[in-house]
Amino acid sequence: MSEDPRDDPRWEQVRAAASRPVPTPPGLVERVLRSVGGVRGRHTTSPLDLPSAGGKTQVSERALVLMTRRLAAEIGRDLGGVYVSAVALEDEVLQVLVTVRFGVEAAAADVLRHRVTEALTRQLGSAPPAVNVHVVDVHPD
Repeated sequence: MSEDPRDDPRWEQVRAAASRPVPTPPGLVERVLRSVGGVRGRHTTSPLDLPSAGGKTQVSERALVLMTRRLAAEIGRDLGGVYVSAVALEDEVLQVLVTVRFGVEAAAADVLRHRVTEALTRQLGSAPPAVNVHVVDVHPD
């Protein structure tokens, strides 16, 4: 039987950080709601034109966000302890918000970013928009 990670003395650092109020980053709620609305088909945007060897690849924001979320969730499961909370396209940059299990190295966000970018490139046949991965929470298990 494994020990409860909350008994780890390093967990005090997480508790100390969690006890401090952190303001919501400007525009975050609006971006997430816009992304959710887009995924549910409540708004339409012009297709994105991604450069490719044949000229350009067009993809809708909704399709790109859904594809990114699916790929990020799969890769996060493979990495272990990385869970996708939300994906949004903001200013032509894919924003992937994740929570991580306590003990997962912060470098996992960079690995996820790199692997999602590679997977999107394979799926789209062209370079995707830039991908940012943000760790927004830590949980004990």
